Amino acid sequence: MGCDPRSTGGYTGWRTEMLRALVESAGRFEDLRPTGFEEVEIRWVIELGRQPGEATLVKGDLRKPVPVLGDRSGKVAKKNVKPSLLVDKASYALGLREGNRIQRDSLEHEGFKGLLRKAAEATGDAEIKAICEFLDQHWAVGSGALEKRVLSEVRPQEIVAFRAEPSRFPFETDAVRCFWAEHLRGEYPQASAYCAVCGKQAPVVRILPWKIRLFKAYRCPISSFNKRAFDSFGKRQTANSPLCFDCASAASTTLQHLVNSERNKRELARDESKGQGRSPLRNQLAVFWLKQSPEVEGAQGELSLDIEALLAEPIGDVSGRPGPSADLTQVYKLYGVAWSADASALNIDRNRFYLAVLSPNKSRLVVREWIDTSIGEVVRRLGMYDVARTIIAPDGGGMGRPTIAEIVSALKPWGAKSASGEANLVRGLVRTAYLGAAAPEALLESAVRRFRVPARGKNRAEQEELAWRQQALAAAIKIVITFGREEAKTMQSLDKERRGGPYLCGWLLAVLEEAQLRASRWRINATLVDRFYGGVSTSPATTLGRLLNRATQEHMPKIRKAKLGYREMEEAIECVTAALDDSGGFPRALTLREQGEFALGFYHQRAVFRSKRPGAAGDHDAGKDKEEGK
Repeated sequence: MGCDPRSTGGYTGWRTEMLRALVESAGRFEDLRPTGFEEVEIRWVIELGRQPGEATLVKGDLRKPVPVLGDRSGKVAKKNVKPSLLVDKASYALGLREGNRIQRDSLEHEGFKGLLRKAAEATGDAEIKAICEFLDQHWAVGSGALEKRVLSEVRPQEIVAFRAEPSRFPFETDAVRCFWAEHLRGEYPQASAYCAVCGKQAPVVRILPWKIRLFKAYRCPISSFNKRAFDSFGKRQTANSPLCFDCASAASTTLQHLVNSERNKRELARDESKGQGRSPLRNQLAVFWLKQSPEVEGAQGELSLDIEALLAEPIGDVSGRPGPSADLTQVYKLYGVAWSADASALNIDRNRFYLAVLSPNKSRLVVREWIDTSIGEVVRRLGMYDVARTIIAPDGGGMGRPTIAEIVSALKPWGAKSASGEANLVRGLVRTAYLGAAAPEALLESAVRRFRVPARGKNRAEQEELAWRQQALAAAIKIVITFGREEAKTMQSLDKERRGGPYLCGWLLAVLEEAQLRASRWRINATLVDRFYGGVSTSPATTLGRLLNRATQEHMPKIRKAKLGYREMEEAIECVTAALDDSGGFPRALTLREQGEFALGFYHQRAVFRSKRPGAAGDHDAGKDKEEGK
């Protein structure tokens, strides 16, 4: 486990705090995998018959948690033979080698059988004894039809399992699970030391045999010191920050459970590019959980809220998985619960909320952010963040609350497959939402830059997606500009009392675009916004006056003749231009923050017009037909 070098608190602090939280929370999850078990795809099953030597090869094609050694790698040698129990590659389980041959005395196969004998002796399990007898007395000297099928159908790297009972596998028994845990306990410890997590003196593990699988492509240990730069006081590997077997096992198992859980994980960024441009660090995954389940006491204080789901709602998921439902009514109820009489029923100040943002980096797990706070504190902070991210929908039909995943996705170029290279923006947004930190200024730059790039959809689906992206970008701009301020509420939609020049200029541009659309009866492929937004948003005085004259002389007469709302447009132009005169006229140049205000003024006024337009948001053709029928 590594941490983002730009993070605060240091590697050791984050690592220890997170591992301790994982260990202390392990008892909360009833369906954790047994120690040393990992879900794998069993390709083949050898089922033993009732008669000695009788066995059948059956296609498995099933996924199950099985006992595995997660650190097996490199060339096989006497000191590096690391068999798994009862389930393993065919090279271990059967001695199958490349070149369509069976080497029954190979180091791998002998190691597999040796481990089976230990398990049979320790557990007294009759099924394991039967498997040992089959491998020693029958498979060791050839096994007829079974051997022919193995040679013709099985590959050395494919996973093979054994069983004598058709109803279950032997590794599913409690006795075998206990044996495997004790086997691992003796396999990895080194000298006795004080565990960095539990503080007890015990044999500590030299390396961690458990790896966390992320994004179905990367396997990383929760802790790794594999370079001299990470050594401390001459200590290497995990001796640098020692973990006892029980803590290392509990932390790894709990984290993998969270990563696998649809409930407790959210994908914030996924890099789908291919070739050299692909980077594992661009993939970001958030895992979150409560230390204890909320306890509701008494009928009067009873709250039907899924606290865990509601606290994660601002994160979102870039993959589109819905996750646990969290409707607006419940969200608003949550943000009020910290000050209500019902708060004590949820143990708000005693319970803890944990959140980690993870990325894979080849063989290392990178922790980009770690948050440990009480529910009461995080609820108060999320309430403030929710006000800042709330913004009117592009069609003016209600308010939207874009998630962090949606904002990050909107920052990518239209149609891009790779995740955003600005990974630190995710961390910044998470800190703003859950810690109340100031929003990252880099977010404003990225959002403003992307907002000014015009894009037009070819069909309704693309139009809707582009409208969603623009809403997410507008929300990002609003978060940076208004977070923690009173204007976070007033700027959720068009603020008619706002008198800043940049905001008014954006407002006016949306009015001029609407005039052009009405004058053309919405029969237009590219509006003045597509051509001039970039220039107007940086230097309004250079272009905006000419566009205003053009609208007055060319577009307004057509609107009057076609009876498409001339009076409304005239009043809109007069209102905003009068406010601009009072504010000092068109600004010559806008700073980055002023460009953000310009974007919000434009977005707000455009939503007002679209809310009155027949048809879907941005669907000019639908609006055209209905307008002409008036």
